Amino acid sequence: MKNERPQLTLTTEEKALLFNAFPEGLVAFDLETTGLSSLVDKIVEIAAVKITPQNPHGEYFSYLINPGILIPQVTIDIHGITDEMVKDSPVIEDILDDFLGYVGNLPIVAHNARFDIGFLVFAIHQFQKELSHSKVYCSCQLARECLKKMPNFKLGTLVKNLDIPIENHHRALDDAIACLLILVKSIITTENVATALKRSYQFSLGDFMRNSDFEIPPHLLLLKQKVVHQEVVEIKYQGGTIRNIFRPIRPIGLLPVPGKNILYAQCLTSNMFKSFILSKISEVREVPKKNIS
Repeated sequence: MKNERPQLTLTTEEKALLFNAFPEGLVAFDLETTGLSSLVDKIVEIAAVKITPQNPHGEYFSYLINPGILIPQVTIDIHGITDEMVKDSPVIEDILDDFLGYVGNLPIVAHNARFDIGFLVFAIHQFQKELSHSKVYCSCQLARECLKKMPNFKLGTLVKNLDIPIENHHRALDDAIACLLILVKSIITTENVATALKRSYQFSLGDFMRNSDFEIPPHLLLLKQKVVHQEVVEIKYQGGTIRNIFRPIRPIGLLPVPGKNILYAQCLTSNMFKSFILSKISEVREVPKKNIS
């Protein structure tokens, strides 16, 4: 069922700024899912707002999705979407053509875009749909470039500090609208919009044409279990400065990026968040509880 609420509100000045940066318009999009790993988890809600010169007031797309699996309580606690709420909803295959037609080749913006886009790309490959050439931008990265004094760049923090009204944080349509407003309020603060957008650009959907394998290698299936609750494991990685030596990591998500699949994780040795190419992880093993910090 289409959802016309909430509504996007932009001033004339903000619309002019947006269309100067994106002359054909753009689509802000958000997902709610069963987890953070697009190679493992499923979509439970998809929503977007499209703004174009022809329709500057916004065109909305919003559906609950039946993921075909039980929704873990840990994610229900975040977005509030239950199995009962989605049991009569369409599956993602049923609305994917509509969504792709709605987006067309317009630019896409999402908050922490790599995570949301990973789910979309996985579905496109799974159901053998055609990838568009939409350019993808990250509103989180854009805010980092333009709003450097923010305490952090989580969507909830940004909407609070930027006075963006949002009633249902962690519901897809509210967050998609908030994402678009974060983009507008970010670029309105910078004198060099082109540079800021260039730094927040992630990739084109067409770049994923190089991806052919979305499977997690058998020797890494432990990661599939541990990423659910971000439980610490040790990996041996064939790259970087700690090459071929076990290091402790806290796994966050398993997702595709153009040309490969990655593990996004917190390296506990360097205390940095890093992307590890799955094909370069030679081993993964449990960590004794006493060694977990």
